[in-house]
Amino acid sequence: MILEQADMKLRELSSFLAKLNGIRHHHVGYCGEQEGEIYSTLQTEFTENGELSSQKFTVIYEQDQIVGALGFDVDEEERSAELWGPFIDAEGEQWNRLAERLWDAGTSKLEGCVNRYYGFYNVDHQSAVRFMEDKGGRKSGEHHVLRLRKSALLTDGLSGLQDFTPKYADEFAKLHGTNFPNTYLSAQDIMQQLDEDHRLFMFTELGELVGYVYVEGEPEFKEGSIEYIAVSENFRGKGYGRALLDQALHYLFHIVQLQDISLCVDQRNESAIQLYQRAGFDAIHKLAAYVLE
Repeated sequence: MILEQADMKLRELSSFLAKLNGIRHHHVGYCGEQEGEIYSTLQTEFTENGELSSQKFTVIYEQDQIVGALGFDVDEEERSAELWGPFIDAEGEQWNRLAERLWDAGTSKLEGCVNRYYGFYNVDHQSAVRFMEDKGGRKSGEHHVLRLRKSALLTDGLSGLQDFTPKYADEFAKLHGTNFPNTYLSAQDIMQQLDEDHRLFMFTELGELVGYVYVEGEPEFKEGSIEYIAVSENFRGKGYGRALLDQALHYLFHIVQLQDISLCVDQRNESAIQLYQRAGFDAIHKLAAYVLE
């Protein structure tokens, strides 16, 4: 009975987050938009002994209904946390009041464990933007979320495409670190979680790493994403980027059989945005990243 009640609360929270995250002026970049996907993440990342962790998620109820929630996806080693919210079903001063309650309650549970918080909000989510700025948060960049909903005919790409092998670990770490410094997944993180749904494809030429693409698939929810794609500076302008993208699309659409592919790209990376748009991607969100020390 206790587990059934815990699951009901988890599903109620998943539904609440999905509803708000489908609204542009409430959208938070770290959280998905499908209820099933959110439920799965809550189960794996925010529960302890089958129940939602009170340290990682603070939820406010009014008249037995959820009106606000704030989660902290904590990286203990880095002493940092990504903010899932604040998610608040209100506007104006009521939003601000509930946000302060959630923040005070949530951060008090993490005191001494977290020194840095990351926020990722739709630029139309002005309540969250003001909230982060009022707390002293620093805007660290803006990103476009691009989405492709259906596949197109793909080329076979260039010869030399293969799955990642440990032989190229050092070269991959160097290329990844150069192209994506201070990103949310280090080269080591990526290499440790590779499996049939987390794939790292690469091109090599004469034993040298030319470029790579890292993709994640969620077959259960028919969703997937292209997390990183990079080509060494010495090999740019030769079609490797498009070939890597084609391979990623082929894998996600035809092997994992997804209906939806999304990715997030820094708005300053104009060449990458053009590459994705030529492949058929459309921009669906513009997100602002914040860091709060």
